[in-house]
Amino acid sequence: MKRFGTIAWAAALVIGYLAGYGTSPRSVVSGQAGQAPALQGALPAGDYSKMNATPDQGGPLHFSIDEMKKGHVEMIARAKRNQPGPAPKEIFPSAVTRTHSYIMVHREAPATPPAGGPGIEIHEGVTDVYYIVSGGGTVIVGGEVENKRTVRPGEYTGTLKSGGQRFKLKAGDILNIPPNMVHATIPDPGEGMTYVLMKVNIGLYPWSLVAGTP
Repeated sequence: MKRFGTIAWAAALVIGYLAGYGTSPRSVVSGQAGQAPALQGALPAGDYSKMNATPDQGGPLHFSIDEMKKGHVEMIARAKRNQPGPAPKEIFPSAVTRTHSYIMVHREAPATPPAGGPGIEIHEGVTDVYYIVSGGGTVIVGGEVENKRTVRPGEYTGTLKSGGQRFKLKAGDILNIPPNMVHATIPDPGEGMTYVLMKVNIGLYPWSLVAGTP
């Protein structure tokens, strides 16, 4: 009788898992039978919170350094046309999975230093990993913040008042910024800094709270 109960419990787990798998969202990846699914671009913000916790990343994803360097040149051209922000999908195929995401970002040095100090970001629920593609700059991690404000739950901006550890970054460098740490990104004058930003969801927040623009 005890053995039967154990078998029934295990069968219920399998049936429940299959039922959940069959209804899990499929907006992150797509593909035909026998082919590795292709990762698509970033989802609208509201769709992140609909993902189940089980990873479903599809097929392998490869970012060519040659293509990324080419993207750096194109991002500089976009900046000169006053088109800031993450790279569009034709320049870099940004990808979002249930555990992490990739986007390419280009930052230009401001014409004049910002009044009061550089702007900062804080992300409670996500680790930021910078991979520098081209150009360079300084990222300050930690320090005292003033004018802190909430842009959405778990996401904050403000001004760096003092302190912090400075990291001078160049092409090929990687910087890991743990969750809930102040960080300010200051590109070098000239070609600025282009980097691939990998956001790692540590599981404390739904993606809708942590997957915005950097």
